[in-house]
Amino acid sequence: MTDEEQKVSDLETALETERGEYARKISEIIKMIYKIDRVAEAQVLMLSFRHMMVEKLAKYRSAIYNKKSNDANFRKLRYEYYKTAHNIKLDYKEINDFINSDMSLRIRQTNLLENQLTFYTQCIETLDRMGYSIKNVVSIAEMNHRNS
Repeated sequence: MTDEEQKVSDLETALETERGEYARKISEIIKMIYKIDRVAEAQVLMLSFRHMMVEKLAKYRSAIYNKKSNDANFRKLRYEYYKTAHNIKLDYKEINDFINSDMSLRIRQTNLLENQLTFYTQCIETLDRMGYSIKNVVSIAEMNHRNS
């Protein structure tokens, strides 16, 4: 395994671990919602995790933007190389195929980061829906308290 392949593998593992941690945290909050005495704690945790995820989204969007900019420069340099310095004359399609092959690990990294963005976006949506669930649990508890 090359250094670049190892970096992609390490990134994939780190992102997978991060997803697992947040999924576990969200599951714990969901379990708290059903216990009226833990609703306040669940609400605080929910808002805290939501804020952390918004920050992660910003971080990953910035990383993807920088990465795509670097990838565009890399693509340009590779095109120039295959057009002028490569020992075999290639047509446009062949040059692009070679460049795509050269960039396969870079593209994989970008896809991993974009997948992480999607994960955090969906987590934020889940946390937002939890807010409505908490509101409903509190309303039901108030109604039960008034009726008893």
